[in-house]
Amino acid sequence: MTTPNITEGRMIFKVLVVGNDLPLQTGFLSRASGDRVSAQLYNTIGLTLGVVKLDYPKNLSVILQLWSIPFSDRLEGLSRSFTKGHRAIILILKPNEIDDVPEMFNRLSLSQDTSLMVVFIGSVREAEAAAYQLDAFIKAQMPVHAVQDIEEIIRYVADSLCSNSSSKSPLPMIVALDEHVCPVFEPVIPEPLTPPNSIEEIDEIRSIANELGLRIVNESCAIELDEGVLWVCMKTSAIRMEPEICRLCSHRCKRQSNICIVGTDTGWSSTNLGSRALLTVAKIYALAARMLPSHVKKQIQRATICTRFDPNPAIPIEDIPDEILLGFKEMDSGKSLLEAARARVNDGRLSNDVFNMLKKKLHNIDSSVSH
Repeated sequence: MTTPNITEGRMIFKVLVVGNDLPLQTGFLSRASGDRVSAQLYNTIGLTLGVVKLDYPKNLSVILQLWSIPFSDRLEGLSRSFTKGHRAIILILKPNEIDDVPEMFNRLSLSQDTSLMVVFIGSVREAEAAAYQLDAFIKAQMPVHAVQDIEEIIRYVADSLCSNSSSKSPLPMIVALDEHVCPVFEPVIPEPLTPPNSIEEIDEIRSIANELGLRIVNESCAIELDEGVLWVCMKTSAIRMEPEICRLCSHRCKRQSNICIVGTDTGWSSTNLGSRALLTVAKIYALAARMLPSHVKKQIQRATICTRFDPNPAIPIEDIPDEILLGFKEMDSGKSLLEAARARVNDGRLSNDVFNMLKKKLHNIDSSVSH
């Protein structure tokens, strides 16, 4: 890697991190930015921001503002507004997502002339096999490099943006990155600085949860929904979700999503329970009774959908809840679950018998919904 021809001072660039797998994008951004990450909007709209600072000779500082952009039908217009003013794109791809690139650029209104770094999660051989197809779309020859870490990728992007001459710019290019270097990640939203529930309050909450017939494990209350298990911490009122889809998937990432119901615990009053304890009870009851506002339902729905979903062959298709399959009627990639399953049959990763059973079940779901 060569040092670009740059001048003294400070340069700030907006860089988009896009892809089909939001937790994977967020994992990349988190690794790149370290503790300079803002995830306050992740649970609601899927947006995460990060900052990377790089130092060059001659007292030059380069600051990259990283924006992990959500990519879905529901947020398409909002996502396009987040892309304004960007100078470079980091595209996170997996081997089965090459065909989705043109549609992704179109839906986010991205220019093919923008400095582009394609981060291919896989081997160099797989990246080289995909390079020809991407070259045709970008209309430029993209060299393939193997990289050891995310810091090296960020340096390539910064060098490109600092280069005064386009002929010296290292971008566009494709880099192959091992999946263990870029694990999926969903940020934990910090709790407000209010006192946690007392031991006496936790005991009272536990008693109420038992009366509702809910399962208690240590200081957490489990609410089991078709979409997964939601754990409400009786000490802090924080909610995390273990999606049912992870149990049905052949991958082992086992995601845990944070669910936000309300952002404040003031305005409540009781003789025996404080404001946070009452809020905790309200959350438990609302989840158990499924009396939820629309934004919470959307969070649960989004946690249920994963573009990496690969049905576990050990679990019969008929045992997969309809709620899981309904979430894949049209995935974020633009492909239906049935189309993705057909591609797996063609690749030899799914049997025709399982595919036909899935097709029949989806047809039955369509018939029941239409009636």
